[in-house]
Amino acid sequence: MSVKVIFFDTETNGLDRNSSVLSISALKCVFNGTDIDTVQARYNRFYFRRPPEVPDVQALDCNGLTDDVLREYRQGVAYPEYFCEDIQSFKDFCAGAIRFVGHNIQFDAQFLEFKLKRTFCTMNENTNIMKLKNRNGGLKPPNLSEAANFYHIAVDEDKWHGSEYDTMLTYQIFRKMLVRKRSRERVLGFLG
Repeated sequence: MSVKVIFFDTETNGLDRNSSVLSISALKCVFNGTDIDTVQARYNRFYFRRPPEVPDVQALDCNGLTDDVLREYRQGVAYPEYFCEDIQSFKDFCAGAIRFVGHNIQFDAQFLEFKLKRTFCTMNENTNIMKLKNRNGGLKPPNLSEAANFYHIAVDEDKWHGSEYDTMLTYQIFRKMLVRKRSRERVLGFLG
């Protein structure tokens, strides 16, 4: 049994569906029937905001992707300046995969112009496992750092909210869920 799985994350200039994608990263992996330990390919790109969109200060405080930082990351690259002009490249990277994993994948998927066939959200799937409480006493979905800590994965706070790093954390969380008794059946159902 060999199944391709795409792990991915975006960083954006805001939370609105029309916000520009500033970076997108992905791992193309293979589930061999027991583990996902083979990374076939990596995808990591940075983009500018589409004019006349203004910087979202709150988003940039979180992800640090100011124009100066983006110019530095884009030195020597040959792909388009704006994600909306480069979506086909990401679609091509994902070719052959129908399974997609992300932490809050519904947010990231809204920026793609193609439908994801099967998705797995490490945020939603861990809500009932971790049982974190919100202010009102109900269950709250864990953020990526909380989920990583729960699975004893070290988090570098300086790299958190970078699409490449967050993609890797999501991959590591998913692998831990694959071997953990409480989540294994759910993960295998997604992979099967």
